[in-house]
Amino acid sequence: MNTNLFKIIHLFGFTLLILLAGCNQSSDQRDFERAAFSEPEGFTQTDNSGSIISSDPDDWRIAPFFQGLVEVDPAYPNPVQTTGQISIDLIVTGVESVSGLRVFAFYGPNNLQIIFEDQRRPLPPGLTSIPLSPLDVAQFPENPQGLYRVVVTDSNENVITYGDIRVD
Repeated sequence: MNTNLFKIIHLFGFTLLILLAGCNQSSDQRDFERAAFSEPEGFTQTDNSGSIISSDPDDWRIAPFFQGLVEVDPAYPNPVQTTGQISIDLIVTGVESVSGLRVFAFYGPNNLQIIFEDQRRPLPPGLTSIPLSPLDVAQFPENPQGLYRVVVTDSNENVITYGDIRVD
């Protein structure tokens, strides 16, 4: 009888541990997404080839849901001239781990604009390069200079990564 009770308690404890781990990851993802949809602050400076000149520790991190499944190279070049083009390289390392791709420019609460979309579901493993025009990133193309938050999500709008881009 004690053995059965021990097994039940052990099973209950194990189940509780799994549930708490799942809740913690969900909570971590919510915190990450809250940070993604905040005002831009600083940016990771890169050159034309993508080499990092100076790093902002808040830019281009991978969300908890996508840890080990996706890697990202920061936007380059950053800052970018209005006549240039920005690239963000996303490397999918997991099989069937990312369902589509959307890139948003975030201008403030309730003010988002889709600036890129890849409808492949799932994205194939390997490199997906995201080309962006600085005029699409800018809130006002007639006066595009400024610092802008860019948020990359899957097609279900789960944030994968985010970072800030400066248009000169």
